[in-house]
Amino acid sequence: MSYFDYYGDMEEVELFSVTDFSAEDMTYRSIAVDSRPAGDYMRSYEAPVYSMSKNSKFAVNVTAKSSSTASVNGCPSVPFGVSKTKFMMNMTDSRTVIESINTHLKSQSDFDFSHVEEDHMWKGKFLCGSSCFEVEINLYQDKTVNKYVVAVRKVSGCSAVSGCFNNFFSAMQSALCTEPSASTPVRKAFCIPTGICMMQMSDEQFLEGIQPIFRMSEHNNESRVQCAKMLCDVSQKDAHYLELSAFRLPCVRLLESLVLDESEDVRQYAVMAVAAFAELPTYKEALMCSAVLPMLFGLVENCVELQQAYETAQVRRTAARVLALLSRTHPYPVRAELQQQACDVAGWLQRVACLQDSRTREFALVAKSFLEDVTIDESLLVNDEDAMLMYIH
Repeated sequence: MSYFDYYGDMEEVELFSVTDFSAEDMTYRSIAVDSRPAGDYMRSYEAPVYSMSKNSKFAVNVTAKSSSTASVNGCPSVPFGVSKTKFMMNMTDSRTVIESINTHLKSQSDFDFSHVEEDHMWKGKFLCGSSCFEVEINLYQDKTVNKYVVAVRKVSGCSAVSGCFNNFFSAMQSALCTEPSASTPVRKAFCIPTGICMMQMSDEQFLEGIQPIFRMSEHNNESRVQCAKMLCDVSQKDAHYLELSAFRLPCVRLLESLVLDESEDVRQYAVMAVAAFAELPTYKEALMCSAVLPMLFGLVENCVELQQAYETAQVRRTAARVLALLSRTHPYPVRAELQQQACDVAGWLQRVACLQDSRTREFALVAKSFLEDVTIDESLLVNDEDAMLMYIH
């Protein structure tokens, strides 16, 4: 066998090796490379298929130790490297522990939670103004001492909200922990000393300083998120600055674009900012004549995915609160604007009592009490914004 015969006839062979060697002859073994994707190749090893003859017997070893980490009652065992923010509960069974945790979490007005029963986990979210973070609460069983471990961790959010998370954990630990001496210490939240005088600024300085926030809305998603969060903070400024016409009109237009943004993060902060500005009488009129009103109206519904309801609960609740606020003082313009925007007001009034979140339902029922007494003649609906303002006044 010549070298030419070997190489000229083995184009598809990608690897070869010599198996036997002698001075008189050479025998070669070729190795072909498997062309299947790596994932398929690995799965053939990870999930082998076993076949058994029809008459064969298979005995199950019931005394063998299970490879699962779940305990007898279904609660998983404590994993290695569990969160430092944890505490123990000395109770007889997991059902009692779960009921105690659910009762405590329902009392947290600033948080919303969804219980993932199959994973023994609670997923929660805190949203207040420009502050937002998500938490996870896991329940484990420490079989060595026959006690339950509740581990709490912050899974998202910047360090600025660590103080709020620490307060939440401390309150939960105080309410549920059965071993105070073994509690995990948590750092105290940083507090700004009271009595510090803030420097007063002129109207021109305020308007000049606000321009970069407006320009941030023209850039990428992260810039728009920060823009909406900054508007939440700006809404806490003195009303004198917020009611300047040079700021009020551009601010409402900006809020209108942010609540309709494609990003969910941008929209949630925009709704929180709208709720703050809606407290000012001069903003109520402008908000009712914008796309903000029908957008808020559309949010006051039940969440389709129950386990994901915690993510949007505060936004839906805030939208209901703003709708109740506007309906209380201007029921006719609110209903007229909603019907003009083709919103199903009559259908919403019928199903509002079925809202699952109690606080959202409470605000929505307030709005209903004012809107259902208003009768709108469809032929008299106006398309002009100035004409709509006549009804407001």
